[in-house]
Amino acid sequence: MSTGERLTWETCPVCGRSAAVGWRDGVPVTVDCPSDCRPSADEFAGQAPSAAVASPTSRWTAAARTWT
Repeated sequence: MSTGERLTWETCPVCGRSAAVGWRDGVPVTVDCPSDCRPSADEFAGQAPSAAVASPTSRWTAAARTWT
């Protein structure tokens, strides 16, 4: 990853679960949702990447809670 690339956890607009969103220079370029609903990156274009940076453990715990 370069300095202009980020990966954040965002709420999926389709199913409401935590989805991984890849950003390049502040623009969403890819989305991976565990429920396989496949939202487009364009659905995240109107928002900025999450500013809060939680620990990796808390992100995984929060995401795992939605996997029922």
